[in-house]
Amino acid sequence: STQHLFPQQKQQENEKALRLLSKRLQWLDGLEWSPRQEALVTSVLAGNMFDWGAQEVAQLMENTDFGFYEAPRPWLVDYLSQWMERLKGPPHKCAAIFVDNSGIDLVLGILPFARELLQRGTEVILCANSAPALNDVTHVELVGVLKQVAGICGVIRRGLEEGRLVAMETGQGGPCLDLSRLDQSLAAALQEKVDLVVIEGMGRAVHTNLHAVFTCECLKMAVIKNRWLANRLGGDMFSVICKYEPVR
Repeated sequence: STQHLFPQQKQQENEKALRLLSKRLQWLDGLEWSPRQEALVTSVLAGNMFDWGAQEVAQLMENTDFGFYEAPRPWLVDYLSQWMERLKGPPHKCAAIFVDNSGIDLVLGILPFARELLQRGTEVILCANSAPALNDVTHVELVGVLKQVAGICGVIRRGLEEGRLVAMETGQGGPCLDLSRLDQSLAAALQEKVDLVVIEGMGRAVHTNLHAVFTCECLKMAVIKNRWLANRLGGDMFSVICKYEPVR
C-alpha cells in the first residue's frame, strides 16, 4: 500500500504552502479584475504541477526549488478567455470543486480560486477522496487544512462559519474520479444546487472525465504529467488543459 508513504511529505508540503498563503492572497487582491481571474486559474494549474506522485515532477522538485510555473499560452486546451467572459455574468449558485493534491496545489491553487467564488456570492463544496491515494488530499486532511486556513483568511473563515463553504467526501480512494459512484450525500448536493463543477488534476479531469458531458457548467483544469497521455492528446509533457464547458 502506498498510503503510508506520503503523510509526512504531505504535512511538510501543507505547512510550506500555508506559510506562503497570506502573501499570495495579498498579491492577488492587489490585481485588477481581469489579471486576477487569469492568475487564479494559472495558480491552480501551477499548483497542479506540484505532485510528488508524478515521477517527472518529483525529479524536478528534488533538483530545483522552482517557483510558480508559468506555462506559455495558448495552452494545449485553452478556454481561459471563455471562462473569464462567463465570470462577467451572474455568479454561480453553488460550485463543486473536486480537488487533487495536498500542499501547494490545494493551499495556493484551489483555495484562492474557491475564495474568489465565495466573494462573488457562490457557495462552494470542496470534494476530496475518502481514502488515501498517492499524494491526493483526503477529506480528513482537507478539513484540517481548512481549519488552519480559517486562521489566515477571513473569507474562508466566514464561509465555513456560515456553511457557504463545506468539505465533502467523494466516497472514493483512487487517483481518478468515477462520477457514477459518488458518496450519496455529495450526489444529492450535486443534483440539488450545484450549477458549476470544477474538476482538477490529470487523473480526475483528463484520464476519466475529459469527454464527460455535464448538465451544468464545467471547468476542467490539469497539467499533463504523463508522457503517454501527453502524446495521446497531441501535446508535450506538462501540457496544460483548461477546458470550460457552458451548459449545452
